[in-house]
Amino acid sequence: MKKIIKNFKIVLSATTILVFFSCSEDGNPFGQPSNNEPLVLKSESKDTLVYTKVGDASIPVYISIPKGCDMEDYPAVMVLHGSDGMWLDHDASKGQMSGQFTEWKNLLNSNCIAAVFVDSYSGRGVKTRTGKWTTAPDNFKISSQFIRPRDANAALKLVQEVKFSDGRYTFRKKQIALLGFSDGASAVASTLYDTAITPEGWEWKQTFDGQSYDTNSGVIPPEPMPVEGFAGGVFYYGGSGAFNYYGKSPCSEDALEGNIFQPYAPMLYQIPSEGYLSENTLCQIDLLQEKDLPVEFKIYTGVGHGFDFEDNNKRIIARTNAITWYKKIFDMD
Repeated sequence: MKKIIKNFKIVLSATTILVFFSCSEDGNPFGQPSNNEPLVLKSESKDTLVYTKVGDASIPVYISIPKGCDMEDYPAVMVLHGSDGMWLDHDASKGQMSGQFTEWKNLLNSNCIAAVFVDSYSGRGVKTRTGKWTTAPDNFKISSQFIRPRDANAALKLVQEVKFSDGRYTFRKKQIALLGFSDGASAVASTLYDTAITPEGWEWKQTFDGQSYDTNSGVIPPEPMPVEGFAGGVFYYGGSGAFNYYGKSPCSEDALEGNIFQPYAPMLYQIPSEGYLSENTLCQIDLLQEKDLPVEFKIYTGVGHGFDFEDNNKRIIARTNAITWYKKIFDMD
């Protein structure tokens, strides 16, 4: 960000509150939006921060548009951060993302893919998923099973309606995919959950340290999947147990019948061989493949949880595999 524009605009609608600034060398790149109208960007817009309302929280959504791609509109990848949050030094007030996410922004943009980052923590008074935020009922406030998917779907609805000032839609509505790391990967899976296959009368519950929680104690059902949903998702080293939200552990003997998780769109799982969450995710992949669902996976030997932000060659290979996969589902080859 070379210059932060200081004059803020506020857009109010029935469902969303947007407060945004842009990073630009040329002054304010926005058109003049009015109530109940989509966000409008000038063609020179690059990095933009908006806030969308989800429940009582204002959720930051950081949008980065590629440059020099000679494209009328853009496919996009929406990134869901891990347990360490999205911002440099855990400080959302500066509007500067951590090094990992800045690298992903540049990587996606260099491949003519727009990047959208959704911060599920700061708007809820959370910096990192540590301490009380790891156990029930406190962690229901940032649940990767039923809260963070709402953030992703709200951001999806927002970006699907963004336009340039000449009337062109900025993003290809059917070519917006997900990318998530650790807790964000679990959120990617839950965001892609096919709610149409939920058994009739299913009781939404979670289990922590042997104690069961249901809808009377803070667990909530997933919201219906969007009419125009995500094109797919890449899942980096997350867990798939979901605290039994989808029923039986994916590694249990009766998981094929007792675990109901199924995604409505393709998924690529990026699995470290030494990751402490890898076992139940590999079991989940087995279940999904046995059900003939469109999932792929890559295993990276010799690395563990969090390998994407470490200095190792597997990080580069995995990122290349992810970009190749996105280009395939976006028909960019």
